Amino acid sequence: MSLGERIKAQRKRCGMSQEKVAELAGVSRQAVAKWESGQSSPSTENLFRLAEIFGTTTDILLDTPAAGGGIPVEQAGQTAERLSQRRRNLLASLAVVGGYLLVYLLGRAFGTAPGSYSLTGWLLGDDPRQFSYLYGWLLHQRLFWIALLLSALPCLWGKYRFSAVTTAAFALGLPLGELLGPNPAGAPWGHGHDGWAIWGGVFLYSIVMGIALEGLFRRGLLRKGRPLWLWCILFVLGIAAIILLIKLGTPVPTGA
Repeated sequence: MSLGERIKAQRKRCGMSQEKVAELAGVSRQAVAKWESGQSSPSTENLFRLAEIFGTTTDILLDTPAAGGGIPVEQAGQTAERLSQRRRNLLASLAVVGGYLLVYLLGRAFGTAPGSYSLTGWLLGDDPRQFSYLYGWLLHQRLFWIALLLSALPCLWGKYRFSAVTTAAFALGLPLGELLGPNPAGAPWGHGHDGWAIWGGVFLYSIVMGIALEGLFRRGLLRKGRPLWLWCILFVLGIAAIILLIKLGTPVPTGA
């Protein structure tokens, strides 16, 4: 059975039309028809996407033997591509970690309270009194590192867009929380500071929007300008709405 015949068999097994497969893979129906007829072959990226759509593996689509005398050229190429993909995923994950570490160092450079600190104390200390309110709170509650893991780990499975959105939201939510968080009414909203609510709202919203962006990518809609622009507008408006709702709920100082 050829590759095209296996693609067709998997499509029929899933009860999908060529149009549906084309929509999910982000290609034209004619492309799917050519794959099935053997007139052309899907790229490696599209092959992985087809395996995901059909809920199977690329080995099944390629009919790779589990064992045998010698490695087929097709299998060897697939193995090399798989290793290359894993390297890309790892590098993307390390890039996210690097972004968080940059925020970590900038927070210490600009958010450390005046005082005498050793280099080790400045670099590794986590006493919230040593830093600006929000940065110190994130470190002390270990939320900084939890957010890092939430952003970096999905890269290992190729969810680059989700990781990029959450990393950007973390980096944006921190200064927004620091600048807009002071609450003169005092204790009811966090010892005189709403920054934790602003940062938390922005970061949680970015998780939802990151999942939505991955969905748009999977459906091939990111190649069209309108859905991406709509997503960007919703992202910005959502962050603005979160900040506005939090600030409108801030208690107003009464009396002296």
